[in-house]
Amino acid sequence: MDTKTEQMIEVTAHEYGQLNGQICHSFNSAEFAAINKQKCEAVFMLLYKDSKLRLGLTAGIRNSILLSPFSAPFGGFSFMRQDVQLAVIEKAVDALEEFAKHKGLSGIRIVLPPLIYNETFLAKQINVFYRKGYLNSNLDLDFYIPLQSKQPYQELLWHNAKKNLRISQQQGFEVIHCNENETAKSVIYEVIKENRLSKGKPMNMSFEDILATAAIIPTDFFLLKQGELPIAGGIVYAAAKGIRYVPFWGDMPGYTAQKPMNFLSHHIVQHYRQTGDQYLHIGISTENSIPNYGLCEFKESIGCTITPKFSFEKKW
Repeated sequence: MDTKTEQMIEVTAHEYGQLNGQICHSFNSAEFAAINKQKCEAVFMLLYKDSKLRLGLTAGIRNSILLSPFSAPFGGFSFMRQDVQLAVIEKAVDALEEFAKHKGLSGIRIVLPPLIYNETFLAKQINVFYRKGYLNSNLDLDFYIPLQSKQPYQELLWHNAKKNLRISQQQGFEVIHCNENETAKSVIYEVIKENRLSKGKPMNMSFEDILATAAIIPTDFFLLKQGELPIAGGIVYAAAKGIRYVPFWGDMPGYTAQKPMNFLSHHIVQHYRQTGDQYLHIGISTENSIPNYGLCEFKESIGCTITPKFSFEKKW
């Protein structure tokens, strides 16, 4: 590594992975960047240092823009120590711009996690990007369920969700935790894929991608069955300490009246309440800031709280 102070250093995946920093979420790890490197033109493992190593960032290039993330729901900086100062983040952003310009790039795009991934650190980044002239290019609505609320989970449900849960409990559903069963994982994937295709949304990860990700991020697979019929499924990542993230879930077309998603979401919430996790992160219900009203209502009805998710972009 170069020993010059106050600069952004490009390091190898091995060097990045050996640091004793706090990766703020699993999508910022060197391993995750490595298995997705084919999805962009180049991948960088970056460290910002002054007198010490302070911050880390994984990023990729696409269409002459430096992207963090380049193949994940969110990216942004990770810190070496939690007490990182605002002034350090300011200098790191300056250094990141210098690095991008030196590479001949025309801009930077950063998508930050929702605030549950460390509100203080994320608030500092939001403030710095705003003051450095970055455009808030998207403001998405992100949803999560607080798992350790003193209220019983059922009290967080809207009236219609309580009714739908009762309907689902009369359908003979059962949920199986399938982490060791490769065939069941494949069935879950196909159910979710069918759900997305029925709504005109492509599945943006192959089954092989899911398995590769599960090899580096602890992942849970849930299959909802009615007798021997697979009806719904969910895939859940351990995205950060105390946070489980649901990148994919869904039910088979034609079963909506039986409310399998109310049954599945209830089971998943109760499962992670028992493991001691703090949040079940359900993800956004917006596309380029435009809400999917039905999806927003469903997520709120099953007890979700809404938090903003910021995207920042700067071109030169």
